[in-house]
Amino acid sequence: MRGRAHFPYLLLRDVLVGLVLLAHLAFASDIPQRESTPGLGEPAESVRFQLYQGYLIVVHGSIGAVKNLNIFLDTGATPALLDSRVARKLNLRGEESVSIVRLDRRTRAEETTVPSLEIGPLKCSNLRVVTADLSFYEKVLPVRIDAIVGLDVLGQRPFVIDYPARVIRFEPAPALQVSLPLRLDQGLAVFDAEIDHTPVHLLFDTGAGSMVLFNKATPRSTGTKDTEESRKTAASEEKKVWLRTLRLGAEEFGQKPALLTRNPKPSQLDVDGLMSPAALGISRVAVDLKTGVLAFSR
Repeated sequence: MRGRAHFPYLLLRDVLVGLVLLAHLAFASDIPQRESTPGLGEPAESVRFQLYQGYLIVVHGSIGAVKNLNIFLDTGATPALLDSRVARKLNLRGEESVSIVRLDRRTRAEETTVPSLEIGPLKCSNLRVVTADLSFYEKVLPVRIDAIVGLDVLGQRPFVIDYPARVIRFEPAPALQVSLPLRLDQGLAVFDAEIDHTPVHLLFDTGAGSMVLFNKATPRSTGTKDTEESRKTAASEEKKVWLRTLRLGAEEFGQKPALLTRNPKPSQLDVDGLMSPAALGISRVAVDLKTGVLAFSR
């Protein structure tokens, strides 16, 4: 079944939601804080967004008959998540009960189908989602998150995220500073990179507040440097490290902090970590799933 095919990574992603929030707290000063005001008069084929904590992209949209919802755009999430409060407003009935993990606790969730979802020019019908309580985001955000959607919605068309202008434009990738091949793995965008001269596979993740690496991505030979004592939870063990070098395509970044953790589900997806464009100071990033291109400018 479609929902079941993505379910294993949903477990991983919900564990990482907690890690990403911790990563923001650990590296808040490392994320460039862009203070520019969203541009006015944007063309119809674009949507403006609010940027919270320096990296969380939130837009307004509608799901079914419920309008003006806060939707978190997260390219590292699949399938889409719908807050249980909104599901009740829509009178949606869960078709299958599943169990998801967040930090050190497990909670019940249900798979269902929303009749429609609209974000600016993007429109989806009969979208499969998992319903869950998303109220934990209120601990770090001044708004309630009503849904989380990833590339199953956002990737319908080529798009460009312009962080300084706070706008997403749905257009072919422009000529940006760096371009590299991108591929889909279980609905998620993965690309090749180098960390401390070691080849790695990274997940393009706009929902991450820092670079997040799994232990297998940083063998002893890479030379990453620990800077904090490990923090232990029932779900994972993580610590802050410094990467000596990070290369994305032709672009090389200097020393960068990262959160090093165990992969909760290492067999489900062939990635070594998550790449946060905001944490790297990337100003514009373009994704075209049809042609398999990831491009960006600093």
